[in-house]
Amino acid sequence: MRSASVPNIIIWSGMDAGTQSAMSIQLHGFSHHLEQRDQEERDQGDAQEQQQPQQQQDQPPMEEQDSRAVNSKDGAANQDTSADSGQDQDGNQAQDSTKKRCDKCGKKLGITGGFPCRCGGTYCAVHRYSDRHECNFDYRQMGAIQIRRDNPVVVASKLRKL
Repeated sequence: MRSASVPNIIIWSGMDAGTQSAMSIQLHGFSHHLEQRDQEERDQGDAQEQQQPQQQQDQPPMEEQDSRAVNSKDGAANQDTSADSGQDQDGNQAQDSTKKRCDKCGKKLGITGGFPCRCGGTYCAVHRYSDRHECNFDYRQMGAIQIRRDNPVVVASKLRKL
């Protein structure tokens, strides 16, 4: 039901009538008309959505019926995996909702998430360096392994004979 004519009222308000620009413009009536039209569209969409599920329930696909009859064991397995995935999602949400804190001082790390260390902890800006927290990661051994990997040993058999 759309009305034939919608009154538009423009109200100008300002300090001086003609010397300064208008401070605000308000349209009355037109916004009310838009709200009514949006509500009608929502009602029509809801009615269509209600009709579609009823049609789908009345006529289940033949493929689903055949697969249910043939693969009853597979159906039980699928139900178990869907239950496991639901538990995994709940676990992920619980981990996300907990606030991250510095492993040394307990300060909230905020949106940056802190600084992960190679020892496995997460630390704030003050404790991010290995000498500021009791870091048990062996940087010396890691450096030695990296040097051995990047700089192979030259063996005498590889040298040219003079």
